[in-house]
Amino acid sequence: MADAEKLLKTIWQLMTDAATPPGNGLTLMNIATVGRNGGPRARSVILRDFARSPERLGFATHASSAKVAEIRSNSAVAATCYDRKRSLQLRFEGTAEIIADDAERWRAWQLLAPHSRQQYVSLVTPGRELTTHDPREDDVSTAFQRFAWISVQLRHLEWLDLSTDPHTRWQFELINNGWSGQRVIP
Repeated sequence: MADAEKLLKTIWQLMTDAATPPGNGLTLMNIATVGRNGGPRARSVILRDFARSPERLGFATHASSAKVAEIRSNSAVAATCYDRKRSLQLRFEGTAEIIADDAERWRAWQLLAPHSRQQYVSLVTPGRELTTHDPREDDVSTAFQRFAWISVQLRHLEWLDLSTDPHTRWQFELINNGWSGQRVIP
């Protein structure tokens, strides 16, 4: 069990580092949700925050994006990060929550660089068909209203180290507020 605890501490530190600018190879995550048609939907997001007790991943998105509607409909999500330099893949499963508390959203908003906040200036809905007649409408004063903060409480994670020979794979499950891990065949 000592190996599992040591590895879990390493994972938590890696995720903390990935969420701290300038980030690292694990900063870019792929998030998968359940689409409106029941099929999987995956996209890349930037890990903006990692919190402990309970362990949570945080990322930002546009409040009108499809992923927000999908999370409202089914909060189960999966995430994958891959660090090419370390040859390390981390996979997560958990429950996503769209944060409604303005104080917590404002704290998350402050994590964004000015150029990242700029993507919330447009009044146009992301993913909507673009026509040549659409004027681009911008409103800097209401950009924060279009900002959504998503928190994913983790319940399962997997470590796959491809730099070792043989590869090393561990799985962890959150059971009764504690993490249980075991090494598995890669």
